[in-house]
Amino acid sequence: MSNELRKKLHELSVLVDTAPDPQTRAVVEALRLQTAILNERLFAIDLQIGELIQRLDARTKVD
Repeated sequence: MSNELRKKLHELSVLVDTAPDPQTRAVVEALRLQTAILNERLFAIDLQIGELIQRLDARTKVD
């Protein structure tokens, strides 16, 4: 996770704590959670792409 994303998630967490009403708090918390989930999915995709590139490089060197 990038430092920028960590900072944004922290800012969202602070907003949750300081939200003026329960509805706003719920919306901001949902955004924070969705952002964290999206980041995890993007990280998994990045790992898969890295593994695919390594396999393709290894195949190219063998051929």
